[in-house]
Amino acid sequence: MKKIIIFNLLFCIVVIFVNYNYFNSKSRNAIVYNYVENYIETNYGVDREDLKSEENNYRRGLGLFEIEVKDIVTKNYYFFEVDIRDDYSLIYIKDLTELHRKNQAD
Repeated sequence: MKKIIIFNLLFCIVVIFVNYNYFNSKSRNAIVYNYVENYIETNYGVDREDLKSEENNYRRGLGLFEIEVKDIVTKNYYFFEVDIRDDYSLIYIKDLTELHRKNQAD
């Protein structure tokens, strides 16, 4: 009986830990996308409704997000590197769009 209780307790702890990490990563992705939308809307003059997230990668070793956003009207791609704190405040946002365009042209 004690073994079943201990197993259930350990299983619950593992489930809680996995769910916390999963939903924490999803909320971080949403926050990063919101920062990028605001940046594109401010600096490029593109409406939020015209943007679509193509790829959103979290680089675990560096703690950075790499995000690729597509303008569905003009078919332009925008690339960004974003770093946020544990409280979801923005540390920096780096626009890599021109670098990607230059590399594709070469």
